[in-house]
Amino acid sequence: MCMIKITNLNFNYKSKQLFNGLNMEIEKGKITSIIGPNGSGKSTLVKILIGLYNYNGTIKINDILLLKDNIKEIRKSIGVVFTNPDNQFVAETVMDDIAFTLENMNYKKENIRKKIEEVTKYLGIYDILEYNPHDLNSNQKQLVSLASALVHDPKILILDEALTMLDPFDKEKILNILKELNSKGLTILNISHDIEDTLISDKIYVLDKGKIVLSGTKDEVYKEEDLLHNLGFELPFMVELSNRLMFYDLIDHVIYDMEEMVDSLWK
Repeated sequence: MCMIKITNLNFNYKSKQLFNGLNMEIEKGKITSIIGPNGSGKSTLVKILIGLYNYNGTIKINDILLLKDNIKEIRKSIGVVFTNPDNQFVAETVMDDIAFTLENMNYKKENIRKKIEEVTKYLGIYDILEYNPHDLNSNQKQLVSLASALVHDPKILILDEALTMLDPFDKEKILNILKELNSKGLTILNISHDIEDTLISDKIYVLDKGKIVLSGTKDEVYKEEDLLHNLGFELPFMVELSNRLMFYDLIDHVIYDMEEMVDSLWK
């Protein structure tokens, strides 16, 4: 089943055609990544999906047709985290900022505190509820944005370059959270210009100038090294490492997880 189905999407940006007959399916309960160079249309696609841009074609989200009349209903099923969390903060405390999402959805006051407590304890930020979000470090800020996106139990989480500002340690922490959320049934659409972020994906779409130039599983996409290189992408570190180790017959398949790699070599 598709959580997002895009059929024959056409869209012009500043009188220039960006999408011409784009078709894409985001499968329920999977992690799908969209990568591409700057100007490929990644962030524009996100804005279309959350109802900020009008479009021609057909888009269904959670089996609801994306129209102006349906946008409020659709947004109930979506959580979005953008690149710069500072641009998303609307209140002076973390508590009030996360509450803003629920207040806009007319949650009862007695339920708001409970929902905030649940999501912040899960993400490990319950102890900063009274802090000003602008005073937090980059990892905490992104976790607050993630809490705001998850607090209403969306069926789909969209990440628009949301991991860009994180250092490798903090990124790994959030990637592990995303994998756990996905294991519980959350559909994740990850938009990124960093191919390393696609390692958690079930499916990858590669965009260039508004067109899908490559799509498939990780194995299928990473095999197209020349095409990726022409778009400015190097293979993820774990894939490069696996390829070298396979050359020397130390492993017999690509390994995406470092712990699995260590265990395999140790044996």
